[in-house]
Amino acid sequence: MSDSADERLAYMQKTGSSYQVTVGEKSSRQPVTFRSKPVLRFTNPVSGVVDGGLFVWEDNEKRPVAAAQIFIIPQTDDVWLHEFQSLSTRPLRFEYNGRAAWAPAEAGVSFKPIPAAAKPAATEPARLLQMRQLVRRFSASDDFEGGDEDRLRLMTTPIARYRDQTTIDGAVFVFAHGTDPELFVIIEARPPQDDQTATSDATWHVALAPMTSYALQAHLDGKPYWSVPWRQEPIPVTATFKNFVFPPKH
Repeated sequence: MSDSADERLAYMQKTGSSYQVTVGEKSSRQPVTFRSKPVLRFTNPVSGVVDGGLFVWEDNEKRPVAAAQIFIIPQTDDVWLHEFQSLSTRPLRFEYNGRAAWAPAEAGVSFKPIPAAAKPAATEPARLLQMRQLVRRFSASDDFEGGDEDRLRLMTTPIARYRDQTTIDGAVFVFAHGTDPELFVIIEARPPQDDQTATSDATWHVALAPMTSYALQAHLDGKPYWSVPWRQEPIPVTATFKNFVFPPKH
């Protein structure tokens, strides 16, 4: 690759912003905003990726609803892959030149209460400490190209922090190869029945989502908790995970 790191970043940002994105059902879709600054710049010693960016799209309350890795495919000079994962509890639609490039029809994440978790603290700094303690209860590995399991590294600084009408506090953590995200762990403090005024009765919830097509496994407190199989091509355009060479072919 002869381009500089800054030139590669500019290309990632340009292609990431080329989609027209909405969230919600067809009758009530709302626009989604591309966050042009990558939440991570990464490499991957396992797959050979030497430069990539992780980008997110946010709804009107600044909640991340989708993520994408944009990177040059290893052993090529200018073949770029866009790899998407829904982080939304609603359908999404990504259009490119007026046609659907990726349109997950279902929620990309499903939240469950975290067992044996203390009540969320009253302040943001204390809740962040709690979330870091909770995510450390998880461990994860993936099977690169169907091979042996590779243990993933937890990155304890969240890539996003947010709150909205149903969430008192939320953070998105990643497990990675090197710095390349392979798994999202989303932790939220949620009030009962989505009532943000009832902070004293809030509880911690978690959702996991892949950032790779390869098989993933996650454990909670050392016990199997969550897994997905290796998803090989062709991956439907309506799937909650999708990757393709940019630009997408309709």
